[in-house]
Amino acid sequence: MTYLERKEQVRSYLGKTVRIEMDRPIGTEHPKHPGLLYPINYGYIPGVFGGDGEELDVYLLGVDHPVKEYTCRIIAIAHRENDEEDKLVAAPEGMIFDQAEIESAVHFQEKYYKTNIEAIYQRSCGGVIFRRIGDRKEYLLLLQRDSGTWSIPKGHAQYTETEEETALREINEEAGVSISFIQGFREVINYSIGGIKEKKLVIFASEVSCDTVVSVNRDEIKEFGWFSEDEATRRLYPEYRLVIAKIEML
Repeated sequence: MTYLERKEQVRSYLGKTVRIEMDRPIGTEHPKHPGLLYPINYGYIPGVFGGDGEELDVYLLGVDHPVKEYTCRIIAIAHRENDEEDKLVAAPEGMIFDQAEIESAVHFQEKYYKTNIEAIYQRSCGGVIFRRIGDRKEYLLLLQRDSGTWSIPKGHAQYTETEEETALREINEEAGVSISFIQGFREVINYSIGGIKEKKLVIFASEVSCDTVVSVNRDEIKEFGWFSEDEATRRLYPEYRLVIAKIEML
């Protein structure tokens, strides 16, 4: 199986309901690390073979007792970039885990690999940065190089971070500014990506001085600008409008 075939195979399972059999239920000792017990159920899809030539492995989240088999929904892929196989991640129907929660749950084993989590349910955190020019506000927007869309500084949450820590890190990485957030301001917007994935974006707000220097990461950001309320809402996705409107009232 080629690398591309391997990736196509695991991605084809995102959102699908499958039956898995457990060869390492909760409490099983790790075969390569004596003394390490599996904190979650771990099994495979019978008759489906992965990149290593063995049956395709699946982590099962949301079931806190050992099971022999389980019918569940595939909610993520643990992409191993320094191994010959990837792992699927499943949960009971209707149960939601975002990429940071999944990363935390599978870390006990994935810490031995270079792993990237691709999840159906994604959580990002970021901040609306604004300044006052006279009697109006201007908003800092970034033009993303990959997507070609305007956005606020934001990025995926990591399992070791709080929401605010993620937002502060992403703002510093993308815009090169260190800020503090307005106490008590936290908004959430939700939207779909490609009809399968769901994004939850947690937004904080920060007011900066008019002489704040922005130094964007040119690998990720093509350009940036300060825009009025009308200009900002025209460039951003419609979901941001209520957030900007609330900041206008500050």
